[in-house]
Amino acid sequence: MYLEINHSELQSVDFILKTQRQIIKDFGTANIEFPTEFQSIPYSTEQILNELSVRLRILESSDSRGFSQLLYQIDVPESLLPELTKTDDFHMHLAEVILKREAYKVYLRQQFSSNA
Repeated sequence: MYLEINHSELQSVDFILKTQRQIIKDFGTANIEFPTEFQSIPYSTEQILNELSVRLRILESSDSRGFSQLLYQIDVPESLLPELTKTDDFHMHLAEVILKREAYKVYLRQQFSSNA
């Protein structure tokens, strides 16, 4: 099945907020919280990546099992991790992967709910 991506839709305030809420939901399984306004104010991509990177760094250093479970919850392929660990800023690159995965979840949900 081919899905056509409408890039303007991906930049809408509604899409950004849904993606941020998906992040809150998934990180909540690891007891990681975000600022209250993260749920209601659309952040820039850079701001979202910074928020994710900080929380990933904290979680990895405090709870490696929780870190692994979070990556599983978000569905980050384990095969990506060895390559990411070779980068200068592992947590920022992992944040990019997570943001893309979370946005894709939201995108698919929108596509299938509008086509139903």
